[in-house]
This record gives sequence, C-alpha cells and structure tokens, in this order.
Amino acid sequence: MMLLTDDPDFIAVQEATRYARASELALPSVLGWGTGLYPITKVGYCDLGAGTRQGYISGYSPFSSTEYLSCRAGTQIYVSATGSDSSGAGTIGSPYLTVNKAIQIANAAGQPATIWLSAGTYYRNASGGYINAPGATTLPTVPVCLMAYGGIVKYGCIDNYTWAADATYTNTYKITRSSAGAVYNQALRDRFGNAVMYTKAASAAACNARPGSWYTDGTSVYVNPFDGAAVTDATASVYLTSDTFAINWGAAPQHFFMDSNDEASAWDLMGSRVKIFASAYGASPKILAMRRVSARYASSVSADAWNGFGFDNWWGLIWLEGCYAGRASADCFNFHNTLNAQPLYAVTLNCRGVDTGVFGSGSNNGLTLHENVIGIDVAGRYEYNQGGTLRNINTSKMLAHGSTFSSDRGDLYLSGGLVPPTEVGTLNTAQIWLSECVVNPSGPTAYGINVGTGGAVSVRNMPTLGGRIFGNVSTWF
Repeated sequence: MMLLTDDPDFIAVQEATRYARASELALPSVLGWGTGLYPITKVGYCDLGAGTRQGYISGYSPFSSTEYLSCRAGTQIYVSATGSDSSGAGTIGSPYLTVNKAIQIANAAGQPATIWLSAGTYYRNASGGYINAPGATTLPTVPVCLMAYGGIVKYGCIDNYTWAADATYTNTYKITRSSAGAVYNQALRDRFGNAVMYTKAASAAACNARPGSWYTDGTSVYVNPFDGAAVTDATASVYLTSDTFAINWGAAPQHFFMDSNDEASAWDLMGSRVKIFASAYGASPKILAMRRVSARYASSVSADAWNGFGFDNWWGLIWLEGCYAGRASADCFNFHNTLNAQPLYAVTLNCRGVDTGVFGSGSNNGLTLHENVIGIDVAGRYEYNQGGTLRNINTSKMLAHGSTFSSDRGDLYLSGGLVPPTEVGTLNTAQIWLSECVVNPSGPTAYGINVGTGGAVSVRNMPTLGGRIFGNVSTWF
C-alpha cells in the first residue's frame, strides 16, 4: 500500500532515512554538558555526499521545548514592511510596521508571544528597521519568538536611497549618508554566495578613477560601479556602522527564539551583527535559540570589530541551528561568558562560517568559545577565516562531531597578528574533543592543530590530520 501525505515532519523523516547514519556518538562525560537542563543524549550526522553532512541531535531540542511552545500558543502579533504602527492592529490583515511596536504589545499582554514578520526588506529609514538596537529600546519582558513567514525576511543596517550621478566625479553616483562602513553589490556574488564588496578608495577622485570602488567624506557616499551602469540599491547596498539587531537584556533576560514558519522562509540579517548579551544573569537559566538565520557583512570599522553572531553573559542555553555567518569584520560565531559564575551551554548544529576578517584586523575566528562556555558543534563547516578557524580560549570545553575546519588564512601574515594559519587551536586551559572531523589546513606549513600551554585537544576516528600538529594532542574512544 502506498501512503500519500504532505506532512512535512513525515517527509523529513523519510528523507533522512534514505541515507545511512554515518556516525552517532554519545556525549563524553568529561564535557560536563548540563543534561539535567538540556538532556541531549547523542549527536550524529548523515553523509549526503560531495562533502556535505547533515547533523542531528537526539534527546532535546529547544524548538520542541515547553518554553518555545508557550510562545507559539501565546499572543500572536503580525509585522510587515508595509504595515503601520499608528493605524495597524497587529493582525495578519492589518500588521504593525516595527518589531519594537510588537514587543510593546507583547509586554502589555503579559504572556509569551510570537511576533510574525512577513517576507520583505525592512529598511531602517522606511520601516524603523531596528530590533532592539539604538532607536528601538523596548526590551521584551515576556518570552518571545520572532517568526519569519512567506519567504526571506531581510533586515539590517541599511536604508533605501535615490542615487544620482555626481556632477564633479562623473564616473560616480552619490547619496547623502554619514557613518557608512561598507558597500556591497547584491547583484554580484562571490564563491561563497556572498555579495561582492566594493573597494574603499582614499578620496572621491580616487573613487572616480577606479571602477568597483566607493568613498565617503562623512557626508556623502560615492560609488563607481563595476560596469558603468547607473547605481541602484540593488547594485550598491550601503551598510552603516550602527546596530540594527542588538539586544542588551540588562539584568532581566527572557527566553528568546528566532525561527521560520517553513523551510522556504528564513532570516537574512545584512550589514549588522546578531549581538545578544546581558549585564547580569537572570534569576533562572534561559533559552536563546535561532534557526535558519544568516548574519552577513558585519561592517563596523571601529575598534569594536563586529562578529556575525556574538553572545555574552547568558546563563542557560544558546542554540543555533542551520545558521550562517559570512564576511564579518571579526568572528563568525563568538561565545563569551564574562560574568563566569554560571555555565553557558552552546550548540551550533549544521552551521557555517566563512570568510571573516574582511578589514584585516586580527584573530578573526570561524567559531570561538571563551570563559566557562561548554559547546557542541555538529556537522558545522568553517572555512577561509582569518586568525584560527576553531579557536577556544580560557576554560571553555567543546565537542565537535562531523565538522569541517578548513583553509584558515591566519592573521600573522595578513594583518600583523599573532596567529599563523590554524584550523583547530586552544589558549589557556581550553579543551576540545574532535570526533570524525575534517581538518584541512591551507598548506603543509599551516597548523592542523595548535594547542597552547595548559590546553588539550583529543581526536577520535581521525586517522589523517593535515598540517603541523603542536601541543597536547591525544586520542579518545
């Protein structure tokens, strides 16, 4: 008998079983994972061929947790890039314009909430496009889930403009805009699928002389297009140096989720960073979970270089699933816990981080854990970063299963930093357990594994390791 169904969960299970489970691994007890809070039992991956691995985790998911389901069953509020905070009602037919307005309504209702964002581009100047960054300071006081639906929700520190040919520098087009950090051409893509960045020129005259360049004098932005065609927002996205997605919870963090209604929907956060932190721990551990979220083109050129995803001072769980970070000016994924009194448990499942360190600063890692962070990475892929691909520090501990760490460029030669090309490295007393990972250095003189004094790396089912190996490296079974 043939069973016909369009149930997506059933279909996903059938697709997964088409492939042999290449590996399944119980968590090593030495990792110290908080199984009482987040009872993960096993991690594993399926090999889909052509170097692609699909990871999974058994025993627990925040997206089936009581906290998540409470948001899904709670207050329902709708937001659209064409909505209105003044005349909207927060319904699907009459949505609000901003997330900030929706958070105010959720707080007033006093119960967990789901805030639905319809697909579209949320420009800052057209739709108040901040999520709790400067200009939108309302913090959630209840658990919240931000839900993308209907396609891709594009959000970031970008405005929309009307470009005009400049009368003096006739090869350029100009807008009035201060605090520009970078300019990208969304119509052109590099080998990673990211937009191509314009080269910053030293003056308007120099920009005029070089196609594919841009310049800012602090008042105007000039762009000399690659092909001589008239510039539009589609061919010149100007990313600013201010946050649009940053949540400082203060001393009252709440459960917080970002998700999408189906696999055709997702979040594309452009020219900004995901920065979520607290100034003090809450009264109890909290869940922060994101699924199908990308953070690209984090473009600050200040001393505060921007990570794609950056977290600090979170007591509880941070779970990133199917997330992507690329073209950041610092790390792709960065976990800190500077308060250091309570553990932060971090999961990166099927995540990817590529091509960081775009402005040439030092120590731009693909994935890095710091103080008192316990991490699990499953089937991650981190490549072409600058300053150590997996680089864990302080007292952090991490298990990586079925992940790929490849082609790190280091910062020693590129920007005068201290890190030679290194795929896996530790500082201080950090510990890493690698299971069936691919470690593919950029060349024979690069480090496959480089362990600092006091740290340790243990490997399992990894018979070949490229590059140089240094420090306390052992095997485990």
